[in-house]
Amino acid sequence: MNQHRPLNIWMQYVNDELPPEERERCEAHLDGCDACLELYMECIGQMADGLPVLPDTDAFAAAVMQRWTEEQPPAPGADDNPANQPAERKRRIPWTQSPFFHYAVAAAITLLLMSTGVFHSLTGNLEPGRMSYSASDQAEAYVPFSEMLLEKTIGLLDSIQPKHERGGIR
Repeated sequence: MNQHRPLNIWMQYVNDELPPEERERCEAHLDGCDACLELYMECIGQMADGLPVLPDTDAFAAAVMQRWTEEQPPAPGADDNPANQPAERKRRIPWTQSPFFHYAVAAAITLLLMSTGVFHSLTGNLEPGRMSYSASDQAEAYVPFSEMLLEKTIGLLDSIQPKHERGGIR
């Protein structure tokens, strides 16, 4: 193992006054030598005595916050007299974002769809005033709603699709 380093070498190491090769040798020696590690810690302790004392953190934080509040620009539209302003202002939401407006739009769309017969065509062509089928009607003409919806969708797609794609001339 390497030879122990004297106290003056460890002081130079702590003060970063050693050349890079010697620093590497000291670091390698520190890994395996407890006696030199104690000398190194003693050097750090001596160096710490010469460092300035830390300031009071509470006083420092108060000074920083005071300076920060002084440098902040006033809020737009703020009066010079804060006593005239309420503690908490209610912010008005635009009428287009109010729930009442959304309910009114939904109701209007529903009425429009009902008046144009969209819902009537989805459920099939029931006779007005006839809300239920008799047992014989159900046995003869029972078609599930999903099949009716599928047929209507296929019919709509066929009407949109050009004739040449459906096997026609055009």
